[in-house]
Amino acid sequence: MLCSYVFKTDLILTTTHFYRDIKSLRLPVTDVLQERYFYNVPDDWSIIIADVQNSTAAVAAGKHNDVNLVAAGSLIAALNIAKEKNIEIPFFFSGDGGAVIVPGSVTNDVLTALEIHNDNSFRNLGLRMHIGSVTVGDIVAKGAILKIAKMQLGESLDKALVLGNGLKVAETQVKGASARAISPNPSQQILNMAGLECRWDKVKPPADESEIVCYLIEARRIIDQASVYRKVMLKIDELYGNLETRSPLSMNRLKLLLSLQKIEKEMLVKYGRWKIRYFFRTLMEDVLGIFYFRFDLGLGNVTGRKYLAQLIANADTLTIDGRINTIICGRSDKRKDFLNFLSTLETAGEIFFGHHSSKESVMTCYIENRNAKHIHFIDGSEGGYTEAAKALKQKFIKPV
Repeated sequence: MLCSYVFKTDLILTTTHFYRDIKSLRLPVTDVLQERYFYNVPDDWSIIIADVQNSTAAVAAGKHNDVNLVAAGSLIAALNIAKEKNIEIPFFFSGDGGAVIVPGSVTNDVLTALEIHNDNSFRNLGLRMHIGSVTVGDIVAKGAILKIAKMQLGESLDKALVLGNGLKVAETQVKGASARAISPNPSQQILNMAGLECRWDKVKPPADESEIVCYLIEARRIIDQASVYRKVMLKIDELYGNLETRSPLSMNRLKLLLSLQKIEKEMLVKYGRWKIRYFFRTLMEDVLGIFYFRFDLGLGNVTGRKYLAQLIANADTLTIDGRINTIICGRSDKRKDFLNFLSTLETAGEIFFGHHSSKESVMTCYIENRNAKHIHFIDGSEGGYTEAAKALKQKFIKPV
């Protein structure tokens, strides 16, 4: 039982429910970023990577929404498998890909599901992913570090935070390996993409004078991550305000988009083929949804405005997976002040960073139920995290 342990940086829980049993902290992220709150991940868990290949070229070709849809879909496929087995797993969205950390008992199921998702995405959207896994024990044996904590955001969103280079090492290893020799057979495993939705229009900032910026910030030295990231997050809070204040989402800007093309792509990613009944049912839901939000109608215990408030609270706008990935809304003068701060840290040899400014944000959603249990993956339009990553890679030096 978790209650028999105290928080130590060398602590390892080795059960299937390792992550579920970590206490979810209701603290500001600046308080959570202390090593005493982080656990070593068990050696028999696996890091699974799903990353869209040639995402920069795809974004340049106008397929940014498709890239986000495929990336978010990879996480949803894994989360649904874990949910079926009553297992809680950490997940990390990066705009053009994602990572999950899972117990060994579900590794093969998740990988097979991702291969089916990959096949659907390539046949219908022309996007292919790097997919693979490494065990935590294997990368730790080679010197990698992977420590994890959990904090609560919004009403029902538990968010994993990672210190160390474990996810980065796993991503490099997966991308460098040859493709997995799996021929997915839908008759053997049905891809469960329940909850995947992508029906919102691009979201303009809450205020006309504001902009949306994706920042990627990586500490040069692994041992300094906690202190450096705490310093960075304190500066973000000082300049931009708290998570709610700096959110790119606001009630008055959220609008459902009645788009046959978006419905079609959602359907093809979920099922890999046309399903006429699903298409027209979803179209009808969207028409009714427009009235639901416009007139603040009730659906069970949830009104339109209450749902939008939950959506904003459960927006995935901050990921710490060995580096800081965050999307922020604010005025351009705040961006300039923050970039000056980051440049000072970079000159001092503490970090590398990349960023990208956008006029709007885009969103792909995972709806377990419409009463608080939903997650919304946010990225900047016009490239967002993908463009920020490109800027980071141009000046990155491997941390020591």
